[in-house]
Amino acid sequence: MLGDNEKKILHFHLQKAGIKGNIQSISTVGGGCINNCYAIQFHTNEKVFLKININEAKDNFEKEKFNLNYLKGKSSLRIPEVIALFEEYDKVYLVLEYLERTVEDDAFFLAYGKGLAELHKNTTSFFGWYHDNYIGSLVQQNNQRSTWSEFYITQRLDPLVKECYDKKMLDKISIRSFENLYNRLDDIYPNEPSALLHGDLWQGNRMPVKEGAAVFDAACYYGHREMDIAMNLLFGHLPSSFFDAYNSVYPLEKSFMQRKDISQLYPLLVHAVLFGMSYIYDIKSIIKKF
Repeated sequence: MLGDNEKKILHFHLQKAGIKGNIQSISTVGGGCINNCYAIQFHTNEKVFLKININEAKDNFEKEKFNLNYLKGKSSLRIPEVIALFEEYDKVYLVLEYLERTVEDDAFFLAYGKGLAELHKNTTSFFGWYHDNYIGSLVQQNNQRSTWSEFYITQRLDPLVKECYDKKMLDKISIRSFENLYNRLDDIYPNEPSALLHGDLWQGNRMPVKEGAAVFDAACYYGHREMDIAMNLLFGHLPSSFFDAYNSVYPLEKSFMQRKDISQLYPLLVHAVLFGMSYIYDIKSIIKKF
């Protein structure tokens, strides 16, 4: 819980950001493993969401702020406002608009599918981003490339495959299997323009709200749109209402479900690097399959 000094620091910076009134209550919020998160309630009935980390995480928060601001207005998805970002002593603070959760029902999945398809229709001339950013606490490389396969190999898969090899989680046979897969990527993925991606769209980074569907904790880049949907399916489920809404705006190419595992290799490799060997079996099963 926040100490008295931290409360004074927070109050000062929120006053500067235009949030008036005294803090009424502070409650911890779960759902993440990287930052300390809190819901801050004021006597004025205003509420904000607070993330705190050590000051080495400032660049991570700055990139998150950039991503959220970039996503604003790109679709009907609800994006929380960034209220303040500041550093005091050995900690960095990111203050966001607090969004109230509603029910994850069919209405949500319809809004979510429509909004995600709208987001993916934003395109540009390259695959990549304007700078490196973060997926969780891991640096995400985003050097721009002209094709999806080149970007996916050089900026997503190969750096993490090599890191897993260095940590003795993958052997030389697995390395050769990945190299064989790289040669087939142009045939596996449908040829599509780059799409604006949320980039870290597991189910914990989406939420039903009264306006429809909200997303946050973005790790944006321009990539293949199937990446966002495959990540949704990695640890969870998407009902037919989601796909109906998505396809009504931007129809998926055929056989997405048969190749989604290839898009899931990246988040699985991220989890292996961050959390260890338990994800290696799934990684090996996918490369063996393809």
